[in-house]
Amino acid sequence: MIRRSARAARRGWHFWTNSDHSLAALLAFLVVYLFFVYPLGSQEERIDTLGAVSFSIIVVLGVMATTSHTLLRIAMVILAALAFLSHWMHFFLGGHAAHMVAAGAAALFFSGQAVILLQRVFQAGSINLYRIYGAVAAYLIIGLLWAELYVFIYLAVPGAFHFEASTLFGEPPTTEMFYFSFVTLTTLGLGDITPVHPMARSMVTLEALIGQIYPAVLLARLVTLYKN
Repeated sequence: MIRRSARAARRGWHFWTNSDHSLAALLAFLVVYLFFVYPLGSQEERIDTLGAVSFSIIVVLGVMATTSHTLLRIAMVILAALAFLSHWMHFFLGGHAAHMVAAGAAALFFSGQAVILLQRVFQAGSINLYRIYGAVAAYLIIGLLWAELYVFIYLAVPGAFHFEASTLFGEPPTTEMFYFSFVTLTTLGLGDITPVHPMARSMVTLEALIGQIYPAVLLARLVTLYKN
């Protein structure tokens, strides 16, 4: 019985460290978090418990699915620990400063995760469906990264964004910034939230460019290399 449990534990660890299957799990959790958990969460300054727990799961899965290289994993664990701790600090304490720290730490983690995840997706070897899942997950992570950057800019520079009266539901507008990030990434541009500060405009322009180039170049390249 003990041996069987040990073998099961080794198989579970192998799933996360040496298999592309973990990329599919990360994508699934990202989709649930972005399109179901977060939009339905609280509009107050502190997000609800479900959102906080889901964010923590994303951080953990992100580390496990990103790389099996020891040094890179250590670096990602450090960034994940900063994002994890600062997120829960903000959840329990609230406040402007805690929110800025949480947004900055999350942005650092997502930026590192996106880079290393793309390295894993494009590493040597045949392109399978799980690599494509990983590339889509990286695309969603880019949206998360910019959402945290927008929150940080909003908190650091009051008035950096202009909101139409019907679009501002919370203070600070965390949920709105997530929505705005993905609207910008997909270049939908509804115009209900407008960047005013030069730094905000610069970040919006850069995200829109990435949103155009990423699917047309990286995703398209993976799909052409994919073989059943």
